[in-house]
Amino acid sequence: MILALDTDGSYLSEPGSKSRAAAYFYLTKKNNPDFHNGSVLILSAIIKHIMASASETELAALFYGCKEAIPLRTTLEEMGHPQPGPTPVTTDNSTAVGLTMDTMTPKASKSMDMRFQWLKSRRAQQLFRYLWAKGTTNRADYPSKHHSATHHQRIRPLYVYDRRIAPQ
Repeated sequence: MILALDTDGSYLSEPGSKSRAAAYFYLTKKNNPDFHNGSVLILSAIIKHIMASASETELAALFYGCKEAIPLRTTLEEMGHPQPGPTPVTTDNSTAVGLTMDTMTPKASKSMDMRFQWLKSRRAQQLFRYLWAKGTTNRADYPSKHHSATHHQRIRPLYVYDRRIAPQ
């Protein structure tokens, strides 16, 4: 079992000009990255600092998710599930991936600096591999935003097991 996670940020979606970070942690297989074994942990947190842009919010969500993933990786390894290589981390923001993968050059931003450098150093240590995927496939999108009741009812089976509606 390989740990994987999706991250998402929601810019200025909370009172007081705050933003939200979310991460969806799940187990997958090495040779089958599409395999999904249900959620291990879902993180939904209000970011303490004021974010200057949506990209900075997404970068903060990557930081929050990866910071939480390190003890999960260690726990899996101690339980006899080696993590053979970097943990795949998926986000729907191409700027966040570009900054962490050195395909973009950042402009000066002190608030982004610490999180940005931390993410880059963990990539260099082969702990994380940052990936981009479109937002409709991002499992962290749901806990990062406010949704209508109909959306909750439609999406619920993806996150909560219910014997009455589960396929046999």
